[in-house]
Amino acid sequence: MCLLFTTGVCIERRKTGRAPVSIISSCTGVSGLERPRITHKNKEKILQIIPQPLFPSMVWSTRFDDHATLNAELMKLIHQMQEKNPAGVQNTNVKGWQSPNNLQTLPEFNPINQRILQACQRIGESIHFMPNLSYLHQAWVNVSPPGASNKIHYHANCHFSGVYYVSLKAPECGSIYFRDPRVASRMMTYPVTQLSEFTAEEIQMKPEEGRLYVFPGWLEHGVEENRSDRDRISISFNVLATQQR
Repeated sequence: MCLLFTTGVCIERRKTGRAPVSIISSCTGVSGLERPRITHKNKEKILQIIPQPLFPSMVWSTRFDDHATLNAELMKLIHQMQEKNPAGVQNTNVKGWQSPNNLQTLPEFNPINQRILQACQRIGESIHFMPNLSYLHQAWVNVSPPGASNKIHYHANCHFSGVYYVSLKAPECGSIYFRDPRVASRMMTYPVTQLSEFTAEEIQMKPEEGRLYVFPGWLEHGVEENRSDRDRISISFNVLATQQR
């Protein structure tokens, strides 16, 4: 299986009840790590300004080509889990259902567990992780019926966190959103006519079935209220890369 991770984004302004928000949709755009040049001309000289991104907050994304088949099997397993444990567990879910974080121990979930680990290993290699690391993870199911959401939070003691979307009705199902981790930047907003990756206080990413998002565990995130007439079903996970002994 070949995984293609994308970093190009389109950003637009959106008014919400929270901080200034940008919406990211899948498209071809300028990567946050590229360095576009700003050129200013006047009568005397040309002033060239080169931006240098520091400490970027990355969100990696891929979509599985065979997600329809994969998701159909996952839906059967998830419904069986709900029937056996209708109460679930209570963590960040509001009006929703979450399974225990033990999917990594269930052989029937091996297909998605293996893809999650493969994706995180590929990402680790791309940012120069040491070779021959062991990738340990835990995963759980989120079922968010109409009206449900997930409070903003972060995941401690892991290198990567993420979410895989199994079933949803877009766009009413609600987006995942990320909060700017630069705490001091919240002292004031920028007087801009268009939000960007640099000036937005929150950035949303639109979900779609079969899409996997991976991000640092320390990056605060939440999920909007599901305003559709269908359950929003996803699998969340944490991954820790450790040295083999």
